[in-house]
Amino acid sequence: MTASVNRTIYAVGVVLLIDFIITLVILFTDKNLQTDFGIVKPYFIHWYGLLITGIVDIIGAGIIFYRPNGTNSTIAAVGSALLAVFLIADIATYSMVGFSTASSFATYLFGFNKYPGSLSYIPGMYDILFAFYIITSGVAFALRRK
Repeated sequence: MTASVNRTIYAVGVVLLIDFIITLVILFTDKNLQTDFGIVKPYFIHWYGLLITGIVDIIGAGIIFYRPNGTNSTIAAVGSALLAVFLIADIATYSMVGFSTASSFATYLFGFNKYPGSLSYIPGMYDILFAFYIITSGVAFALRRK
């Protein structure tokens, strides 16, 4: 792989940093995520799960910046796709957070309007994180092919 192609792989690291920043915004602003909708004192288990995804993002970005090569880009692509799946799979935990149906929890997670009766959070952030994981995976796969 040539040096110029290696430099383009830095774009994967940049997108991973954006994923990390979005995750931080969710972690710091979503009071529902922090406290299981006000039931427990900070921090609720789902908060820690999202924290782990953020840590994976920042470590992945560091690895890409340190070693911008095709193998690391492929790992970033697969990892980001798996994190996107993880966000969708989170819907299956609806009963853990007090929702009566998976559909209502999905509406809370992926809705652009504030869910009725919820604590403060920024609607749409989960959607944005999901979209950026898909973008990260796509960018990483596309740059791997160059």
